[in-house]
Amino acid sequence: MGDNPLKRYFRQPSLYLKLPTLGRWYTDNEVTVNEEGEIAVYGLSAIDDIMLNTPDAMLNGKALESVIRNCAPDVKNVKKLLVPDIEALFLGIKVSTTGGKYDIDRRCPSCGQENTFEVNCDHVLSMMSYVEDSDTMVTIDDELEIRVRPYSLEMRQMFIQKQFEEDRTLKAIDEQNKNIDEITKASILAESIEKISRITFDLVSRSIVSVTLIKQGITVVDPAEISEWLVNISKRQADSVIEAVNRLNEIGPQRTVPARCEACNHEWQDSLNFDPTSFFGRR
Repeated sequence: MGDNPLKRYFRQPSLYLKLPTLGRWYTDNEVTVNEEGEIAVYGLSAIDDIMLNTPDAMLNGKALESVIRNCAPDVKNVKKLLVPDIEALFLGIKVSTTGGKYDIDRRCPSCGQENTFEVNCDHVLSMMSYVEDSDTMVTIDDELEIRVRPYSLEMRQMFIQKQFEEDRTLKAIDEQNKNIDEITKASILAESIEKISRITFDLVSRSIVSVTLIKQGITVVDPAEISEWLVNISKRQADSVIEAVNRLNEIGPQRTVPARCEACNHEWQDSLNFDPTSFFGRR
């Protein structure tokens, strides 16, 4: 087939997005960034928009992976894309597609009035935070140095899917057993919480790059040994690792915007949700 004469009218990169991780942790086979830690971002195609608004396709993650590959060809392995970069990329795609402005509806916490606010994605991106070396390390009792990284898209999808399945199971049990006693309900709920906790520990374990015994100069990188260590340390020690991973996952675009009620002038900080199902969904 000859060169398509319409090729000159194909989509072009609308912006170059500086990733919150600056490309840290990626190999060239996963994500290719330029010297400034940037990737090219294209706007959504018509097919991308349809896929983002098909709930079943979004739930299994295939649609999202396809959209990311299409809008960010520098991302070679979508499953390895890290959470802070994913949310920044969503904003970049929004800017590339619609100019980056969209409306959110919020109820005033003071008077209950419904308000509609405009969010400017360019402004949200301009307030973005970036990973520092100190963010990737936590020290325990001056004996252990733990290197951590954020969740990947693959890990994030695993957690969301499992949580969805657990919520659906609990809802079905509640609907089908109206006369179930409180003790049985509590037992089912406790089992569900335990499953979610195991998933959380698994995700945190997979986010640990290495554990170094400072005095001995020994570094452990084996995932099985790290996982065994994580579930056998004290709550205080485990919490410090979990908090470090959570902080890393929160780096990137700001997640709050100032809001003011048109009715009573009450001011507050409201949260932004970058979940693609709602962020790209049609109003």
